[in-house]
Amino acid sequence: MNVVSTNLNRGACAAAACVGLFVCTTLYATDLASTVKGLVNISSLQKGKTAVSIRGDNAIELVRIHGDTAMSPASNEKLLTTGSALRLFGPDFVFQTRLLRDGNRLIAVGDGDPAFADPELLSQMVYTDKNGTQQKGKTPEDLLDLWVQGAKASGMTQCDELVIDDRVFDRMDVHPSWPADQLNEPYCAPVGGITFHLNRLDLWAKPSDQGAEIFKMRPGNDFVKIVNQTQKLKGKDNGLWIQREESPNTFTIHGECKKTLEEPVSIALTKPSSFFAQILTERLVKGGIPVKSVRLASATDPVSEGEPVGPLIRTPIITVLTRCNVDSQNLYAECLLKRIGFISTGTSGSWLNGSDAIEKTVRSRIGDKANLDALDTVDGSGLSKENRVSASILSAWLNDLVSDEKIGETFTATLAVGGQSGTVKKRFQDLDAHKFSVHCKTGYINGVCALSGVVKCVNGHYATFSVIYNGFEAGGIGKAKQLQESIVKATAQYLETLQPVGAVISPKAGQPARESLGGGS
Repeated sequence: MNVVSTNLNRGACAAAACVGLFVCTTLYATDLASTVKGLVNISSLQKGKTAVSIRGDNAIELVRIHGDTAMSPASNEKLLTTGSALRLFGPDFVFQTRLLRDGNRLIAVGDGDPAFADPELLSQMVYTDKNGTQQKGKTPEDLLDLWVQGAKASGMTQCDELVIDDRVFDRMDVHPSWPADQLNEPYCAPVGGITFHLNRLDLWAKPSDQGAEIFKMRPGNDFVKIVNQTQKLKGKDNGLWIQREESPNTFTIHGECKKTLEEPVSIALTKPSSFFAQILTERLVKGGIPVKSVRLASATDPVSEGEPVGPLIRTPIITVLTRCNVDSQNLYAECLLKRIGFISTGTSGSWLNGSDAIEKTVRSRIGDKANLDALDTVDGSGLSKENRVSASILSAWLNDLVSDEKIGETFTATLAVGGQSGTVKKRFQDLDAHKFSVHCKTGYINGVCALSGVVKCVNGHYATFSVIYNGFEAGGIGKAKQLQESIVKATAQYLETLQPVGAVISPKAGQPARESLGGGS
């Protein structure tokens, strides 16, 4: 190793090089562990704890720093959830939300699909209209009107009873350990067996003489009441926010509006199945099918049966996994966890049976590769600070997934790519994209910053990694992210030293042949 320094050991010099203090020409495999330790030591993260685990493509743990320590993973919890879902459901699984007709009854049957009327996916929908012209984008109301048209086409002129069958999940729609002061936020949206429009209400506003004028609502409806308490802009734009009132379906919007909103101000709904029942009822009535009564399915109702009307709303699991991992959608992760509970027990999915099923799946796959005492799954997204997992468990879990010939490439494709997509679109800019790719998941809640994934080299080698930092104070997240990127960069440099996959290594005279270079701690 050629290092412009004489007073640091090799590991410390390599660590310094990775943060731009010294210049190294290469990083030997045996130096990786000491390099990463050096990076942690000079990271200025004096408070809290950093856990690191890195595994080569042979699943051997090359680096372990507090690797068995139980840590709060934030959104890295989604890796356990999405990986378990892919293993249990298979890559060909498709969510299916249906509207059934049973005589003069209509039954909407949920399948736990978090993507049903997801505004992001609806905006990308391409279809051909009745004039044969290709169009892009649909509204949530457009989607429901397809069901209404199907019901009318079946000859229905009146609905005696509309039943919302959301029993695929239980009706505990908010986890008790989620932060109580954040439950209005869209990232804390409630979880129901029928998720519609991400179980949130969106409002768009523009400036007016009195304050802000609401000019659009999604989902569009006539029963939500908006109380406008916005103020005329007097100085700095303080933004808009919404609060729920005690009266059902009543919301108050506050704040100031400087310019027309391109993105909506949003609030999480309560009792999502009941809200969906009102939306669907309104669309049916407007479409010419009056509805006499509406209810949610009870525990004693038989399995819903009837003739399908309108389209079957289908979402491939890969779409759900990608939206969950790349965009870090909490609601998607929670729906996956409860759907895992349903498929594992045959009873309504819950946080309890879903968490148990995920833990069993993880234990069955990597029980011989990591100490699983640090594993405690509470929810699917990592929003709860009660989740616990070690860096060693995450690196082993990812290694097990990406090395699987049947699902490895599929799972990797659901992760954000450094410098290209998702929450890491603006990160890893200094890593040579012609040589390396970083497929990963970020995680952040108060006091927690995590990054786990896989770094791949063009020589065919890869390494799975997990870097979790718990306990940082104000200003610590930037340093934590810098440390994560430096560790990934060091790992990439290590991979580059390995012989290409499939290459024949000729040992020198008197030396035994070896398949790969490695080290560990």
